[in-house]
Amino acid sequence: MPFCPICQAEFREGFTRCNACDVDLVDQLEEDMDLSEENVRAALEGKELVGVTRGPLDVVKETRELLAANRIASIIIDDEESPKIEGLPPRMVLVVPQDDIEAAAKVLGLKFKEMVKEEGMETPDLKYENCPACGTRVSEDAEECSECGLFIGKA
Repeated sequence: MPFCPICQAEFREGFTRCNACDVDLVDQLEEDMDLSEENVRAALEGKELVGVTRGPLDVVKETRELLAANRIASIIIDDEESPKIEGLPPRMVLVVPQDDIEAAAKVLGLKFKEMVKEEGMETPDLKYENCPACGTRVSEDAEECSECGLFIGKA
């Protein structure tokens, strides 16, 4: 039986693509990956890393769990670019290897569409002049919102 490598759904013989994730199916799923912090840091050492979201630790952890469930390794680092504001928690950045940025964008885009649908809204086209999360104007070549850190992936 074929499987989706992202959502891990099982399909009947004859199917070749996952209709939800829009990816080619595989004959078998990989063995579970050990995505412990220590193993991920070791595996990503020396690789070019790209930020996919930034924000408070709880938000970044939620995104990391979503990516891990979809077999995408990521780590949380301090956001050196954000100003430290007394009384507010520091902002963090979730980074993935450059090689996994397209897979991460697909997973996060699907989650965004799912959340919009749950709210009873139409799924917008994922091309923005303004951030769909906070409304901040986003430059044409930006990959993330400068205000809330939402990954837009336009560049």
